[in-house]
Amino acid sequence: MKIVFWGSSEIGIPLLEKIKARFDLLSVVTAVDKPQGRHLKIIPGPIKKWAQKNNIRIFQPEKLTGNQEFYNELKKLKPDLFVVLSYGKIIPHSYLEIPEIAPLNIHPSLLPKFRGPAPLEWALIKGERETGITVILMDKNIDTGRILPQIKVKIDEKDDIFSLREKVSCLFFDCLIEAITKLLQGYTGEEQKGIVSYAPKLKKEDGKIKWNENALVIHNKIRGLADWPGAYTFLVYPQGKRMLKIKKSAVFSMENSGSEPGRFVDLNKKILVACGSGILSIEKLQEEGKKIQTAIEYLNGHHKILKESYLQW
Repeated sequence: MKIVFWGSSEIGIPLLEKIKARFDLLSVVTAVDKPQGRHLKIIPGPIKKWAQKNNIRIFQPEKLTGNQEFYNELKKLKPDLFVVLSYGKIIPHSYLEIPEIAPLNIHPSLLPKFRGPAPLEWALIKGERETGITVILMDKNIDTGRILPQIKVKIDEKDDIFSLREKVSCLFFDCLIEAITKLLQGYTGEEQKGIVSYAPKLKKEDGKIKWNENALVIHNKIRGLADWPGAYTFLVYPQGKRMLKIKKSAVFSMENSGSEPGRFVDLNKKILVACGSGILSIEKLQEEGKKIQTAIEYLNGHHKILKESYLQW
């Protein structure tokens, strides 16, 4: 079975390892190298790094539409399957006709729920109790193809985006094998059913915490955005203000504290903040330009400042 893999996210690496061990991995198609970090150094993405390490042919097309040279190169490979996971660009329909058997998309949600580029993040933000993996036969639209297998994955209360990615990434290959088995048996999938919802691309401003929201809503945002862009707020104190990213939290209480949203309720060996309703416990945080600290570590160096401060919303 000859496969061309399309993907740009680190979440695809466990799947790639297993594809390489089981099938003929012809090449990977991934995003172009981008400037990263404070000095905007051009750095290859995680899929390219993996392919280089494993001597797998790499394609990084700037564009797909009208790129006849790239199209011809793919066609020469004569792949049986395209396997697409978090590639980041819309693949034109003409490309989808290249594979001998099928172009498959692995999507980490229970389609048609959370179509789009950030399904796991939005599942956490929305407080979902389960998500899943769906393998679809790709068509000309985004995430609308016929479903081959679909499996459910439980979201635990303590899951954040890092733990949830790890949980689903361990199951991608099993889901892919089931899809391939069904295809070879002549199964053509079934139409998506249910309410359609979307998981749009995240923006930096999505991370701003609004302390007038309830504690659970804020906690879920922190869980979903723990990687990027990060849930952030501003600590306002007499001499100015500084940005804080809240990396980990817990709902301390859903009872009203009687304090204004953003005010500290308790700074005795913990950091409790009043919300629109309820109280949030900040467990890990990061001041701009500094390392991540636990609440206790941050309190040890900032207790006096915090007593005179509040969190802006």
